[in-house]
Amino acid sequence: MKLICTQENLNKGLSLVANIANKNTNLPILNNVLLRAEKDGLFLITTDLEIGIKVFVRGKIEKTGTFTVEAKLLNNLISLSSKDNINIELADGLKIKSKNQETIIKGLDADDFPLIPEIEKDNKIEISCAALKKSLSQVIFAASSDPSRIEINAVNFSFKKGELILAATDSYRLAEKKIKITNDKKEFDLIIPLKTLQELSRILSDHNEGNLEIYFNENQILFAFDGVELISRVIDGKYPDYSQIIPADFNTSCLCDVSELVPAIKSVSLFCKQGINDVRLSFDAQKKELVIESASSGSGASTAKIKGEINGQDNNIVFNYRYLLDGLNQLNSSEVTLKINNNYSPGLLQSKNEKDYLYLVMPIRQ
Repeated sequence: MKLICTQENLNKGLSLVANIANKNTNLPILNNVLLRAEKDGLFLITTDLEIGIKVFVRGKIEKTGTFTVEAKLLNNLISLSSKDNINIELADGLKIKSKNQETIIKGLDADDFPLIPEIEKDNKIEISCAALKKSLSQVIFAASSDPSRIEINAVNFSFKKGELILAATDSYRLAEKKIKITNDKKEFDLIIPLKTLQELSRILSDHNEGNLEIYFNENQILFAFDGVELISRVIDGKYPDYSQIIPADFNTSCLCDVSELVPAIKSVSLFCKQGINDVRLSFDAQKKELVIESASSGSGASTAKIKGEINGQDNNIVFNYRYLLDGLNQLNSSEVTLKINNNYSPGLLQSKNEKDYLYLVMPIRQ
């Protein structure tokens, strides 16, 4: 293997793949990145056996070949190198030469590196990188962080005719986002691990242009864009039928300014019961007022009032303020509609203008 590429291209590629190469004592080679020099360019590949990432790096290939070295070590080295051409070749390890530095990194033979499964590129769904990035940010925070709850430590991808529906829940709240897509194929549901989508979100953080292609089968899903391919297993199971817990109608609704509601919740929450995070919301239809209050025996009590367009009956409900703020932070609107039925059924947050996103929160029962 012998090649030349720019520090900028190699650094960008390594920063994308190095994150999932963790300290693995059972299989040390999983800490490594596979460098595969082919006629057309250099491929960087890492895997943790659940997720695999392959990135194409442009370069002048003088001799093809493969080798693996510790991913984070190589990533750190290249990130600190001068912004010039990098010369790479095999010579008692991986010999890396830049303008003012020459380094040899010991590694492991590529024959021991796990194979990254391939997906036949038949079921193709195309979506803009910006739309998917925004949509993921609106749902993944609501997924369960408990890895033992496999089906909800994940996001459900429901491919429908003309749209993709993303849903995430941790049993205390639910986030659902609908994205318009071109899909004339059969409808299909896949449960994608949270870890995979967190990695995808990280990779997409600098991508606001272009489209992303999604390919899938019953066991795996592939996200491909701009020379990057991320492949992941899908979870074998059935996602909870959350549609039945979304109320069809509500007794009370309140339209108010997010810029007033968020600071009111934050200030009142300073006095909530520790570990419970409870704030009470009372809807006064006659005064057109939303009253937010909290109290604890240790710190005191606080009440805030904001004006709102309240329809329906007077009502009240107690929420975990952290869950409320999580949902409000994802609304792309200056106004929010908050709907409830009573103090023991879920409340719904929705942007005034963005009807393709909803956030459902379970109340704290008193």
